[in-house]
Parts: sequence; C-alpha cells; structure tokens
Amino acid sequence: MASGRRTSGWVVAVLGPAALTAVLLPLRDHVALSSVLLLFLLGVLAAASIGGLGPSLTAAVLGFVLANWFFTPPLHTWKVEDFDNLLALGVMLAVGGVVSWYGSTVSHRSAEVARARAGTELRNALLAAVSHDLRTPLASIKASVTSLLADDVDWPPEVARQFCTTIDHEADRLAYLVANLLDMSRLSTGAVPVRRVRVGLDELVLTAVTSLGDRADAARLDIDVDEGLPGVETDPSLTERAIANLVDNALAWSPAGCRVRIEAQPTVADVELRVVDHGPGIPPAERERVFLPFQRLGDRSNGPGVGLGLAVARGLLTAVGGRLAVDDTPDGGTTMVVSLPRHPEPVG
Repeated sequence: MASGRRTSGWVVAVLGPAALTAVLLPLRDHVALSSVLLLFLLGVLAAASIGGLGPSLTAAVLGFVLANWFFTPPLHTWKVEDFDNLLALGVMLAVGGVVSWYGSTVSHRSAEVARARAGTELRNALLAAVSHDLRTPLASIKASVTSLLADDVDWPPEVARQFCTTIDHEADRLAYLVANLLDMSRLSTGAVPVRRVRVGLDELVLTAVTSLGDRADAARLDIDVDEGLPGVETDPSLTERAIANLVDNALAWSPAGCRVRIEAQPTVADVELRVVDHGPGIPPAERERVFLPFQRLGDRSNGPGVGLGLAVARGLLTAVGGRLAVDDTPDGGTTMVVSLPRHPEPVG
C-alpha cells in the first residue's frame, strides 16, 4: 500500500472518532446509543478502506472507548450498568474487528488484482514488441550473415563491408532495445539499486552520448554543458542511460538537417539539463501519456523503437531523485527538461 494512502488511513482512524464525538456530544440527549455505535462503525469502515487493518482496528478501539465514556450511562465512567448497553458495545467492538479484517483483505486482494493486470498488460506489450521491433534487427542480421556465408558468391570488399556495417548497426539497435526492455522490467518490480554520488553533469552527458555509438552523429548534436556547473547528486549509471534515451529519442524525431541541442544551467536547488529537438512536438494533452510504456502517439505511432525510451528515462530519473518534464521548443519541436539535485559541494 502506498505510504500516502496509509498515512491518510491513520489520520482518519485517529481524528475521525474524535471529530464524530465532538459533533455528537451536543446531540447526546436526542441520539440513541445504537445510532452512535453505527456511526462509529462507519468510521471504522472508512479507516479500513483507506488504510487497511492497523488504522481500522485503531478506529474500532477508539470508537469503543469514546462511546463508552461519553455516550453510555453512567457517563464519564468505565462502568456499564445496563446489560443491553454492554452487549451493544461488545458487538460494536467485534463488528469493528471483523470489518477491519475484511477491509484489509479486500484491499490486499484488490492490490494483487491490479498488479496482476499490470503484469499481464506488460507481458502482452512485450510480446508485441518482440514480434516486430526485436525481430526486425534480427532479420537484418540474419540476412547479412547468410549473404556473407554464401559459397556461390564472391562479394566485393566494399559490399562485404556494407554487410558488416549492417550487422554492427542492427546489433547495437538490438542491444539498445533489449536494455530498455530489461530496464522497464526492473522498474516495474522496483528492483533498481541506486548509488548516489557527486558527479559532473558534463561527464554524464559525454558518457551518455558516447554510449549511443553511431546513432549519436556528432554532426547533428550541439552540446553546451559547461564543466564548471555545480555537481549533481545522482547514480551515474542510471542517469547516463536516461540521458542517452532522451538524446536518442530527440535524434530519431528530428528531421534531416535539424540539429539536437543539449544544454544545461543551474537553478536554486537543481541543475537543469535540456534536450532540445525540432521534431513534430508533443501536444500538451498527450505529454504524460508519452511516459507510459509502449506508447507511441499520433505521428509517433509508426516510429522507431518499442515506445519505451521515455518511460524508462523518467523511471530511472525518478529512482535517482530527479525529475523529467516536457516543454515546447520555441521555434517548434520538443524540449525534454531533466532536473537533478545539486550536490552541496563543488565537483573537484
């Protein structure tokens, strides 16, 4: 259960019975004890649905104590002279316990169903990716290797080299796709170890661009990341992969002849990296959807890759304490904005 939801459950469990008591006290002479107990049971149900077993049991016990002290004759004592009232209090506590257990069980099973559904969707999307996007580079590699191994053809050196170039390019593409699939799988299960250290953003960008190999054509990149920028506190490996995905995405969607710019500047608490392209852009209404796995929207539906690059980039950056947002490029296109926390000490 998410920590925020569980915290809300505890707030309801503790403040709910107190607030209900404050509301009912002025009406004590006009509201039957049975109605008071039912209202406290509603509070138990609310705590169970929001926070689970612990908060709901707490609400049940608090409701029992407050109902006994403020609403059960004789008032302001722990004695209960009327057997019917004692029975009603006991039933209220027992029902509160049962409601707590049942609410916790339902919440747990709902979470399991949601995880199973998410896992099924991820597997189906993965199969779709394997059936097309991963099979395409494998087919190119197989065709090139088969041609090179043919005994009945004596290929000229330049043609053989072209086959080897194709194999190298498609193998890099395959490795990149598989790495994103593995990263997405680890992110979906929360199995991403993070090691935060002080590092220079210029180093991260250089390593990220270098990791793209031939896909990061130097003739199409403008890099303006000053080595004198404040250091950032992050996991270098995870951040480099996220930046590489953003640069690769920008290059893939920039028209021929248009350059991709990588620039950075410090803010009060962060260092901000911007990857600027001049592609088709992303409409504001779709900017969150592009960070979902296997999403290729609008003009991107027939584009390269399996639609994981941006999802993996945001997941990795979130894991290291960073943020990723989408902005417009002033003269058309998309700007990906990465914010990484500044390290208090300079890089040296």
